[in-house]
Amino acid sequence: MPGYGVTTVSGKGSPVDRDSATTYRAVTPAQCGPVYAAAQLGSLHDFTAEVTQDVVSDSDSMGQHASVSLDSYTRADAGTVMTELRAALGKCTTADMRPSAALPGAGLGYSGARPRSVSGYGDEALAFDATQVVVDGGAGPEIPVTVLVVRQDSTIATFLSLNPIQPPEIPEDVVDAQLKKLA
Repeated sequence: MPGYGVTTVSGKGSPVDRDSATTYRAVTPAQCGPVYAAAQLGSLHDFTAEVTQDVVSDSDSMGQHASVSLDSYTRADAGTVMTELRAALGKCTTADMRPSAALPGAGLGYSGARPRSVSGYGDEALAFDATQVVVDGGAGPEIPVTVLVVRQDSTIATFLSLNPIQPPEIPEDVVDAQLKKLA
């Protein structure tokens, strides 16, 4: 994409990693698992393929950026991912979402998930803002994040941006370019 640097696509041609879904299923409170998973670019359901990539603005070091994940599911599971996320967003606005300490890599949590209105993307779309926190090792930075989850048929595209200095925004041209490829 002109104006952006992109990282190498990860996951392409690789075996499917099932460990992340196991971690997401162990989140507390359990009802917030779908929100936590979306903020980690995933879901509670097993996907058949996944690729991720980071897109960073060339304009400056703290410019707009996004992490993008594409997950392929059965059509039924893709719909369930969205239904569960929609329900969880309504229940997790004041929750402190934490991974199980028994699982490795349990260092990040989220709090204050606030649904945002969004329309015009894919077959259905959900968006929310939250705060990312470090949960192991004591106090760490609290970083605002914004997440957009779009279902197009059986594919879930998840876009995430975080920024410790200014309100995070997912670059619209990044979203449009990716969704155009899925249409």
